[in-house]
Amino acid sequence: MKSVKIGEIKINNPVVLSPMAGISSLPFRIICNGMGAGYCPTELVSARSIRFNGIDKSLRYMRISPEEEGITAIQLFGSEPDDFTAAVETIMDTPVLKEVSIIDINMGCPVPKVVKTGSGSALMEDPVRAADIVRACKKAVSGLNRNVPVTVKTRTGFNAEDKGKPDFAKALADAGCDMLCVHGRTRPQMYHGESSNEAIASMREAVRDYGMPFFANGDICDVPSAKRMFEQTDCDGIMIGRAARGNPWIFEQVTAGLEGREMPGLPDENERKLMLLRELEGRMKYLPEDVAVREFRSVMPYYVKGLAGSARLKVRLVGANGIDEVKEILELG
Repeated sequence: MKSVKIGEIKINNPVVLSPMAGISSLPFRIICNGMGAGYCPTELVSARSIRFNGIDKSLRYMRISPEEEGITAIQLFGSEPDDFTAAVETIMDTPVLKEVSIIDINMGCPVPKVVKTGSGSALMEDPVRAADIVRACKKAVSGLNRNVPVTVKTRTGFNAEDKGKPDFAKALADAGCDMLCVHGRTRPQMYHGESSNEAIASMREAVRDYGMPFFANGDICDVPSAKRMFEQTDCDGIMIGRAARGNPWIFEQVTAGLEGREMPGLPDENERKLMLLRELEGRMKYLPEDVAVREFRSVMPYYVKGLAGSARLKVRLVGANGIDEVKEILELG
């Protein structure tokens, strides 16, 4: 694989964690980075909330650690360019955030409560506004003494009949987008049905002459699916989402496979349980124990999926109230 430059930032391994709500916590991003992920964006955060409510409410979702993560990226969503201007300026004025490497804009979220505000994938129906948001973010970082690229993650369409949105991709490129990542599903598909590499390829082709890095996302779960994505879309890099939940090892597996190296062995049961515990302990560094465990309930089942007695383990884990209880359930005493 070739390295990729996003703005002036060199991504040595263009196999990246896709931002996911409830999943892309700082501890998990640090773990994935250690497993070889090129970089790992935060989950989506409301630009409007930052503008009108300040940074405190959103800080826990945006927390970054350049020392542990390397390249960092904060993902914002919204529908008003002025909200993004204010949000980016606030981020750059906040000590624990201002060293962020990349600002990413979510233009693909299909969740109704996001779409109804004109945000996420709704922006695919308004390319002028989408382009204005990119320009607003670019302008907000232009006064810094370092390059902070502005990237976009979107989908292949807003409507079920869409087979890619080449003109939308061009509008973003014209606005100065530094990297575009396309998820191969339309908004109505949510996260169901097959991701279309063909639709992704149509958007990739539309922006080829811009020289802008192009990443692809959707149904990448192993080395063969990663190879197909590169071959069928001619993308420069890939993002892995749902297949990484409870499985950070996928990054070292896919990277080794793409580079033709011998793949590391799969983690055994004990390794998986210990990694679950490591992520939970990481969350407890900045959240009260009861909150950390409660929010981690939805993630723990992914770590034990496929293990002997996993159904029983899942039921017990989603009812856990403290780390000692989690250790007891996992028999890690």
